[in-house]
Amino acid sequence: MYLKGLRRKDGEMMKRLFILTGLLILLFSSGTYAAEDVDYSSALFQSIVAMLAMEGHAGDDLATCPVKQEYYEEVAQMMQEGMNKEEILNFYVEEIGEEALSAPLKQGFSLSAWITPFIVLIVAGVIVFTVIRSWIKKNNSAHSITTDEALLDENTDSVLREMIDKERKKFF
Repeated sequence: MYLKGLRRKDGEMMKRLFILTGLLILLFSSGTYAAEDVDYSSALFQSIVAMLAMEGHAGDDLATCPVKQEYYEEVAQMMQEGMNKEEILNFYVEEIGEEALSAPLKQGFSLSAWITPFIVLIVAGVIVFTVIRSWIKKNNSAHSITTDEALLDENTDSVLREMIDKERKKFF
């Protein structure tokens, strides 16, 4: 009878130990694999990580680059916490600065960084076009021939042709 009671207590103890062990495993493993719930290939996730410079490691392979892996895990964790794209990008801009992004923001001083090169190219193109056009006009006005000069050129041309013909007849 004593053995029967001992067996029952051992069985209950084993059951409790098994349940406690299972709960501990679930508790500690949930934090480790939390970032894996986010699909790295989803369009939203890819659009977020594409906008991050990742300290120059954005072009590296995810499997071999620990910096890129860390960024992916951080973004996945933020997405799990319910942060949207703008909040995640703002987090990195506040932490690291605008250099955290692969392209500058399109506002404030950064907007001028986007627009200024195009404006400079357009203005330079207009200036070059105007200068070349003025050179062409000056060149055309310098070459405008009056009728007297045209007659003089015709006479000179005929004299030169006669001289060339005479010289050619001498040798041929």
